[in-house]
Amino acid sequence: MVGYIILIPLAIFIIVAVLSAIFAHMFTHGKRQTLEEAWQWQAEHVEAVNRFSPEMLNDYVIKGPDNEDIHVSFLPAAEPSDKYVILAHGYTDTRYGMMKYVPHYYDMGFNCVLFDERGHGENRRFPCSYGIKEKGYLLAVIEDTLSRYGKDIILGLHGESLGGATVLTSLQEKAVKENVRFVVDDCGFADIVPVLKVGMRQSHVPIFMLYPSMLAAWLNYGIKLWKARPIDSVPGNTIPLICMHGAEDDFIVPDHSKRVYEATEGLKEIHLFKGAGHAASSVVAAKEYGEVLREFLKKAGILNQ
Repeated sequence: MVGYIILIPLAIFIIVAVLSAIFAHMFTHGKRQTLEEAWQWQAEHVEAVNRFSPEMLNDYVIKGPDNEDIHVSFLPAAEPSDKYVILAHGYTDTRYGMMKYVPHYYDMGFNCVLFDERGHGENRRFPCSYGIKEKGYLLAVIEDTLSRYGKDIILGLHGESLGGATVLTSLQEKAVKENVRFVVDDCGFADIVPVLKVGMRQSHVPIFMLYPSMLAAWLNYGIKLWKARPIDSVPGNTIPLICMHGAEDDFIVPDHSKRVYEATEGLKEIHLFKGAGHAASSVVAAKEYGEVLREFLKKAGILNQ
């Protein structure tokens, strides 16, 4: 009888440990899209993307923080321009996943720099750390862009979801504070823990499993998910920042953008797009999105009035 009493908690511990390892892997190893899948989705859902083709982009490879390859695509402006924007995509997507935003910038005379985030696209596979390690890739792209195209360019950052969080996480870095003239955060999260809770509820997984799962992510992959808090890098920021978010986003809910908006300083705006779910604002409200973006860049002194 005593043996059974001992075996029951041991069995529960083993079950929780196994499930935690499974969830930790799910959190960090979501199925990545291919470049072809990403481009096809963009072309099917955003008519303006069909003005472009992969052949119009110049591809090159730069080095990351640990000398690993980062794959980049560059779309030059229609006319010579000193305006550049670096676009950072979301989790499981590729650099082509940011093509939905390219028509807006292209029409405003921007050169567009798209890159595969850490562990995504054509890059070497790594578990996702939700901005903690992804920041290093963004900083490498910023450094390369300034070196390649000139220190005196007008540079902006535009991130979607994970990309938005990565951009926010970089706000206190010297390279960003000294060289970036504007930031667009589209549905980026302020803190990953509430997002993981939403995902677990949607998958009908008990919330209490989140905590041992985060521990498993730390033990197995060295990722402290509880530290993925881009909001901590926002206070004190004075770079013009605009938050874009789908009003009907039920995954990374609009409250994340509201928290970012309240925390940042200097020129700032927030826009919630009716009828838009997660990462869909520029899809369901393309015209409105472009107008909001253009007006903000005028206020930030990037575009002429």
